[in-house]
Amino acid sequence: MSRIPLPSLVIAAMVTGLWSLTPIRGSAQTNGFLPSAPVSRSSPTRQLAQLFYPPVSDEPTLRVIGKGRASQPADRASLQFKFTENYSSEPPPEGILSQFETTPEPLSKESLQPIVDALKAIGIPSDAIEVRIVEPRGSILPFPFPSTATEGGALVMVAIEQPTRDRMEEIVKAAKEAANKLDEVLLNEVGVQYLVNDCQALERSAYQSAVEDAQNRASGIAAAMGAELRRVPSVAEPFYNVFLPGCSSASSSPFGSEATSPYDPNAPVEVAIAKEIFVTYTVR
Repeated sequence: MSRIPLPSLVIAAMVTGLWSLTPIRGSAQTNGFLPSAPVSRSSPTRQLAQLFYPPVSDEPTLRVIGKGRASQPADRASLQFKFTENYSSEPPPEGILSQFETTPEPLSKESLQPIVDALKAIGIPSDAIEVRIVEPRGSILPFPFPSTATEGGALVMVAIEQPTRDRMEEIVKAAKEAANKLDEVLLNEVGVQYLVNDCQALERSAYQSAVEDAQNRASGIAAAMGAELRRVPSVAEPFYNVFLPGCSSASSSPFGSEATSPYDPNAPVEVAIAKEIFVTYTVR
């Protein structure tokens, strides 16, 4: 009889703990919905379905996920315009050797000055505009990780205090019109980042919303099962919370970070964050 390696046994045990359900008062199997018919009450023991591993208590427990969300109008916005050289797609004249072909000059702050002037003309102060030349670079991460390579170019970043949808659209329109008049400049992307003055207050609101959601879920499930909630022996935050929408503080940088989202003129001018928590109740 062949031996199963210990790591395989551990993985199998974890998968079993994550996905196996122990029925409550019967053999009804749920897929996120309550059973449509009454469940038999003849079971001598009362156990609740376990979806998380490992168990946190020897007592019967009920585990739920609380999902919370909070949002508030942005105190500041950072618009980011990404420019690259406008390479001509026309073939060279007949008879011109390739070694004599001219290449476009790399972008410079001087070549983007007309765009800066257009932004100033609509009331953007000089200290709210930053021009940054981006050098091309290769990826620093090996396959299969996402590439971090950049093609180079330039960024024009604009900080807006107390942004509104109309003001944001006015700024984007001015930058696009100025870029269209420049033969050597091509506007590739327009990104935006919304910021608030107090991220902690917004995060607390999101956590409070998650706690209330967990309580509502647990109360509803317990009532449907004829169980009574007792104390909360365990509260945990899942690792994937770092991938949920987060919060950026306006005090960290006037222009935010380079991690922007595509600009959408119809999107609300607000900061929204989401949080999830795992809550375990003992029941009787």
